[in-house]
Amino acid sequence: MKTIIVFYTVIAILLLFACNDRITDPIIKKDNPDSTLVNKVGQTNRFEIATWNIENFPAQGNTTISMLSHIILNLDIDLIAVEEIGSISAFDSLLAKLPGWQGHYSPDDYGTWYQKTGFLYKSSFISLSNVEALYINERTEYGKWAFPRPPFTAFTEIKDKTGTIFDFNLIVLHMKAYSGLEEIAQRKLACQLLHDYINDEIASGADPDFIVLGDWNDQLEDSESTNVFLSFLNDSINYTFLTENITDQDSYIFSPYQNLIDHILITKDVKAEYGNGQTSVLYLDNDYKKYPSVISDHRPVMAAFKGIALDLSF
Repeated sequence: MKTIIVFYTVIAILLLFACNDRITDPIIKKDNPDSTLVNKVGQTNRFEIATWNIENFPAQGNTTISMLSHIILNLDIDLIAVEEIGSISAFDSLLAKLPGWQGHYSPDDYGTWYQKTGFLYKSSFISLSNVEALYINERTEYGKWAFPRPPFTAFTEIKDKTGTIFDFNLIVLHMKAYSGLEEIAQRKLACQLLHDYINDEIASGADPDFIVLGDWNDQLEDSESTNVFLSFLNDSINYTFLTENITDQDSYIFSPYQNLIDHILITKDVKAEYGNGQTSVLYLDNDYKKYPSVISDHRPVMAAFKGIALDLSF
């Protein structure tokens, strides 16, 4: 009789755990990298790069780390520039859940609270070198940083079985937020400084291929009186915003500020590699409904470079 009671008690406990498993997010519980949260966008015959503000990462601790790792693996994008890394240890934990990936985060530090920028990339065919921050000590006439988070740069090489097929200077930005006259002036000065920096680098013999991407915290279609991008827009021979033709898409999610403030800029020498490429906002919140609360208030913006053909059959 005691044996029967013990048997049914064990069965009851197992059933209880099984029921609990049904109401627990199976992706978090099982940590299965094959679980699908969002649709795949990566393709093996092109190079994809994205900018992604991940909102004070990790917004919900380990849940955010786990879910973001699944989304990155699901998307299968080659290189991602991220903004708002709020925890170095969380960034390291994210990397640990991304087999075949490597990452770097910016050296800037404001003490107990910061929003670092960084890079995540597939290390099997992408390498980053000369990783450094720019304009760390640059200030505006207001006594504040032109770049509250300094631009973070690296020389990037894309290699397949034939060797290096595309190399370029990569810069990730996270510019000053808010719409006051002072903030607009800071962003405008930051753009001018960056424009001058790239021009000077190319003039001194640097690789002329530059890709600049990140959270620019402003709209390309603003009127001339408030447009912070004029240093680039007025130099359209040398610079192109790949996001200029998708201003009807929103990278920032929440009303009433829904608009495109995350951008990708290239120099003229990158146009050949971009080819007939495509740039778009990835509406991940359509696939994963918890996205705004678990991941970010920004959607990633991705550019697919179709002017280069990858052969990754190593």
